[in-house]
Amino acid sequence: MKTLLERLINWLGVSTESVEYRWSQSKIYNKRIEQVKSAWITGGIVMLVVAQPAFIVGLSLFITFLSFAYLER
Repeated sequence: MKTLLERLINWLGVSTESVEYRWSQSKIYNKRIEQVKSAWITGGIVMLVVAQPAFIVGLSLFITFLSFAYLER
């Protein structure tokens, strides 16, 4: 069964020969995905502990920025 991401790639018509697609299939990228997941889990726990709306929004935006920056080649 295809994953949601694979179905989205097929629906968008992204070529499997493109550099971006090959990057998303590399071991380094998968390792980075796991690190980003760990950062989000840790951030979520911190957000639950602090429980301040402004802090939660700020930390969410910051982690989002770091996630996009870190996953870029």
